[in-house]
Amino acid sequence: MRHVVLSLWALFAGLGLLMLGNGLQGTLLGVRASLSGFGTGTTGVVMACYYVGYMLGSVITPPLIRRVGGIRVFAALASLVSFAPLAHALVVNPVAWALLRLLAGACMVGVFIVAESWLNSAATNATRGRLLAIYLLVCQIAMAGGQYLLSFADPRGFELFVLVSALFSLAVVPIALTRRAVMHQGPTARIPLPVLMKRIPLCLSGLLVTSLAYGSFYGMGAVYALEVGLERSQIASFMASTIMGAVVLQWPVGMLSDRMDRRRLIVILCAAVTVVALLLAMVPSSQTTLLYTLMFLFGGLSFPLYGIFVALAGDMLAAEELVAASSKILLVNGMGSAIGPIVVAWLMHTVGNAGYGLFIAAAHAVVAVLAMRSLMSSSPQVVGHAAHFTAITPQASVVATEMAGRVAGEN
Repeated sequence: MRHVVLSLWALFAGLGLLMLGNGLQGTLLGVRASLSGFGTGTTGVVMACYYVGYMLGSVITPPLIRRVGGIRVFAALASLVSFAPLAHALVVNPVAWALLRLLAGACMVGVFIVAESWLNSAATNATRGRLLAIYLLVCQIAMAGGQYLLSFADPRGFELFVLVSALFSLAVVPIALTRRAVMHQGPTARIPLPVLMKRIPLCLSGLLVTSLAYGSFYGMGAVYALEVGLERSQIASFMASTIMGAVVLQWPVGMLSDRMDRRRLIVILCAAVTVVALLLAMVPSSQTTLLYTLMFLFGGLSFPLYGIFVALAGDMLAAEELVAASSKILLVNGMGSAIGPIVVAWLMHTVGNAGYGLFIAAAHAVVAVLAMRSLMSSSPQVVGHAAHFTAITPQASVVATEMAGRVAGEN
């Protein structure tokens, strides 16, 4: 295992730099949009375009890899990703930013697909789960660290945009110079979405609703923090505390999900997040320690739900079906993440900043009700052996979801 990890140092270094820049970019754009006079609703639409691009990239990238190869696709997409932050600094306009966010989303998910294909090619049945966990921890810790780069310069200037572009450019170097080839990803079977919805209704409907909250955090979290009066360094801690909550608590939550009915755990987690989010809606911004604690709990209790839904799908589907269904799972996640920032921006404009916490609370309350209905109406239906929980981030690409599916099928 140690030899495999050391052989992948270039991949982990490149992904760490990418996520460091991506973490800074998401927060920077939200703050800069507010400081530049974008309305809350406009900012929500702009940030949501990232997830529209995410969905497009998940569909477009695999055929491109088959046509010209993974390394060429990676280099082309990484160059476009590096261009985007510079263009943001040059043209501060909502329409231009929306198009750039769409481009960035499509390119980033493509970069992840290529990089994770490499990771998947190095994995075996005995190491795949641990390699996926290391990959996710590298990405999440780097994204959390990226939040603190916001304090290095004034968001109104161009320096931070140049820093993001530089990080993206540097991320290409270790991966492009490696001698290890990227595995070619062969075609997979297809499962129509209506058929999948009948097979795993709770997984898809629950994921759709929880991804509304994920999208609202990544798209509007920094805007919310700025609106309630937090300083730049405090905004960084606000965002980072949520991500670190997911890093710290996802394994304990995952262990619980392997020891009880996953639907029951979904109810418990969603009920807890509902309470946390209602408290968030009421807490004054002057209570920064309490604010960070609530966001830590939100990330730690909500973000692992994605992995639970994937594992629950593994319980209900055969392993080969879960691999085929991964694109649909990512499509549903992208849809919810794109809608979330728009809805929460409208709520913040309509009812005030408390709308942010109320939206998160409402989303998780709905999922709790859906899981309770599932518990009351049916017993667990497992194909073969029950799948094991795999810690997987809501921002994962198609390949990472397929890896989680294989881990679920192998355990």
